[in-house]
Amino acid sequence: MFKENNDNVNEYENSQKLRRFRNISWFICRSAGSTQPFRGRVPLSLHSCQNPQFGMTINNSSNDKKDIKNVKNFVPVCLNAPVSTKKKVAFTLAEVLITLGIIGIVVAMTIPTLMTNIKAKKLRTQFLKSYSIVQQAFKLMENDDVSSDPTTYGYGEYYKTFLNYVKGGMDCGNTSSNPMKSSVPCYQMYNGAKHYKSLDKKATFRYQFLDDGQIVLPDGTLLLFENYAHSVNDILAVSVDINGYGNPPNVAGYDLFTFQLVDGELKTMGHKSTAYNELDKYCNPNVSNNMNGVACAQKAKENPDYFKEIVKEFK
Repeated sequence: MFKENNDNVNEYENSQKLRRFRNISWFICRSAGSTQPFRGRVPLSLHSCQNPQFGMTINNSSNDKKDIKNVKNFVPVCLNAPVSTKKKVAFTLAEVLITLGIIGIVVAMTIPTLMTNIKAKKLRTQFLKSYSIVQQAFKLMENDDVSSDPTTYGYGEYYKTFLNYVKGGMDCGNTSSNPMKSSVPCYQMYNGAKHYKSLDKKATFRYQFLDDGQIVLPDGTLLLFENYAHSVNDILAVSVDINGYGNPPNVAGYDLFTFQLVDGELKTMGHKSTAYNELDKYCNPNVSNNMNGVACAQKAKENPDYFKEIVKEFK
């Protein structure tokens, strides 16, 4: 008798729990978009679906009609609850190949321009750095009251004084009292070395303009001096191979630039006050002469895009 009453109590409790679940399930199913009433209960472990609109998970499997007592492990079931029907999208092999082909074409079109810009930026940086080093050395000499007048120095002697005002400079010699070193990074123009070229690359640049002494800086930059002494053509000029003699193309106006000291002030060759100021003649890739390129320092200083243009010219 006691057992029968206990069973009745359990059955009553389960029926009350089931009623509450049905009420809750009606609200869930309506929220999930189902038009069908609650029909039973199933274990939580069964496959469930998710309503993307309301962000709730509901069970859409068939009802389990077995009489299971532990209703705590059950959830409401909605019939006709919406189930995600999204189709997985993927690219076909043909689409992938077409895309790669387009990317390849774009890369082929942009990389040459990118490389040109990188090379031009590097050359401009080297040019400005070399200009600054030469200028600072002259300033230091001026501060020490050291003469910058070329007429006060003998042939090929000025560069030796200049050497004292650059850090880590190596003496490559000159063509008279101190024979030039015959190996890179020095330029031995009288010992079968490959000569610099004019801007149009057709003529050998006048190497006599570079033979009054050479200094190599720690980064490989080569300074080449010219000082006419005791003549009507008194001039003090410093030409700079901004990337070093061992690195091509060794062309005036591309990686070789000249500066001239005028009245105690360093000027870029090509300035109106310098010895070679005719830009159409001395910085023109369409003109051929053995000094073409000597005046390009002025253009390189004034025009930020000069090196982009010259790199394109040399492709």
